[in-house]
Amino acid sequence: MELFHLLKLARRLSLLLIFAMALQGCDKYLSIEPRASVSEESAIVDEASLNTALRGAYRSLGSGGYYGGDYTLEGFVPSGNVIYQVFNNLQNLNFLPEDASFQSSWNAIYQTINIVNNIIAKIPEIKDINLSDDERNRITGEAYFIRALAYFDLARAFGGVPLKLTPTTDLKEVSGLQRSSLDETYHQVLNDLEKAEDLLAPEVNRIRATKYTVWALRARYHLYREEWTQAAQYATRVIDLSENYSLVSPFKSWFADGVTQTKESIFEIAFSPANTNSLRTTMSLQAKGGEYRFRPSDDVIDKLNDPLTGGGRIALLDSVKQSGSTLYAGALYYRSPATDPVYVLRIAEQYLIRAEARAHLNDLPGALNDLNKIRHRANLPDSKAVTQDQILDAILSERRFEFLWEAQRYFDLTRTGKLEAEIKKLKPNLEISSKHYLFPIPANEVIIGGLKQNPGY
Repeated sequence: MELFHLLKLARRLSLLLIFAMALQGCDKYLSIEPRASVSEESAIVDEASLNTALRGAYRSLGSGGYYGGDYTLEGFVPSGNVIYQVFNNLQNLNFLPEDASFQSSWNAIYQTINIVNNIIAKIPEIKDINLSDDERNRITGEAYFIRALAYFDLARAFGGVPLKLTPTTDLKEVSGLQRSSLDETYHQVLNDLEKAEDLLAPEVNRIRATKYTVWALRARYHLYREEWTQAAQYATRVIDLSENYSLVSPFKSWFADGVTQTKESIFEIAFSPANTNSLRTTMSLQAKGGEYRFRPSDDVIDKLNDPLTGGGRIALLDSVKQSGSTLYAGALYYRSPATDPVYVLRIAEQYLIRAEARAHLNDLPGALNDLNKIRHRANLPDSKAVTQDQILDAILSERRFEFLWEAQRYFDLTRTGKLEAEIKKLKPNLEISSKHYLFPIPANEVIIGGLKQNPGY
């Protein structure tokens, strides 16, 4: 009995130590303050500081825990398409609540949310005569879009999450805040998208949110919610803006040769020499100054090297001859300094969203027409799919290679219920269960924050 009490006391002391560390460093918990852009809530006082805060929110989207690193990696590393050359649990779907990458993504996304929560809360109070009504609406709309994207990304990765809609400046403010359901979380996403859609102007800006950007994210949102009619409608709205958004040819034209903000791009995250993209270092070949942590799987290499299955998408692979063999890496991030943009919304996705929605609505000719537009741009022949199931499988396969290095494949497999079937084709001995359809809630959020863990972890 004495040993039991000693162990129990040791466990309590450990938890207290963890909690003390969390209080000392706010990056361990949900209540992360937006230090990168706004030193404190009261820093947003006029038009200039408001725009500074908004720029900070966009920069936070590209942080190393979010689209500029861990979240993007979580979107493709567990997909079976990628070999992680440094030991990593993600590759074999050995998802652990203690894994630093999950905590990093959680923290980064909530930090982004907290920045825009400050903007949304403070903007009605600003009396600066330099802040016009149009600018006030634009900034508010952009903030709602960013928050919608952030909660959408949390929902598809972790399921229902705590909904924090006001600025957080103290741990006490989130003490006891529990997870909302998945439906409630997605409802918040839609609510923010509707507000953004009302406030933003119909204009093109490939690195800032506009009404068109909202339409593109709404198409994705309705796809995930299996609301096929709305998904097709919103994708069509964007596709019809052909003077602004179109598939560029050849395939590599949307990312190669140092280009940014092409007509392919609806929304991309911009970087600069002073604010670089960390994905470039992790993905590039060592011969090109990278760490070469990831390489495409042999199956991906074989299919992309075959003109009948890879076509123009061979451009997504970088390679170098070394010791008589060829080393392959991703080619999406290659610049020096690492100013490569991260692509969040592209027009190619809108065609594939509409194709999938049309297939579910039994508009099979329309679905094939959209699918073949994407294939033709990649210099591939028409799909041979005929039935609804065949077309849906063909669309999923098309997405696999079209978005090879973007935060898509793992989430495509989980939302379609195809995770086990597709991964087993590549790794037949890998154990996969229903728990793998969501990431675990980070351990700190369970131990310290009292959040309920996802089933199976």
